[in-house]
Parts: sequence; structure tokens; C-alpha cells
Amino acid sequence: MKSGSAALSLNCREAARAQSEMLEHPLPRPVRAGLWVHLRLCKWCRRYGEQIRFLRHAAQAHQEQLTVAAPQQLSAGARERIKQQLRGEN
Repeated sequence: MKSGSAALSLNCREAARAQSEMLEHPLPRPVRAGLWVHLRLCKWCRRYGEQIRFLRHAAQAHQEQLTVAAPQQLSAGARERIKQQLRGEN
């Protein structure tokens, strides 16, 4: 992130990164100010911020439903068909 007065002119990539970081910890005052200015001017970054906040809230609200996906096993026939397709055989 930028420091000092340079932080007041964030581009969209920097604004997106700052919004993501802001979910984890407080931002330095110059970066917060630059983000505030950028979000007043850029509707796309405002939308991005709304989306990441929604996703974070949804994930936290439904944490008990999150599970680790079990690895899927392919049958021997399916594996062989995939190998043939990759080799260009029919």
C-alpha cells in the first residue's frame, strides 16, 4: 500500500486490495482516506466492497454448513476414457 499523500489517489486494484485488507484489520489513516475518496468516485469498487462484505457475512452465518469436499473417485472405465480422449484416441 501507499503511504502519505500518495495513498489519497488509489487506483481500482489498490482500492480492492484495501477493502479486502480492511475486513481483516484496521487500515492506516492515509489509506482509509484514499479509499473513502476512491469509493465516492467509483461505483464499481463500491459494488465490489458490498459483494465481499456480503460473502464474508454469508460464510460466517453458515459456517456450520461448510464442509470439506471429499475427493471423488473415478471408475477405471472413466479414467481410461479420459486417457483416450487426452491422447486423441476414439
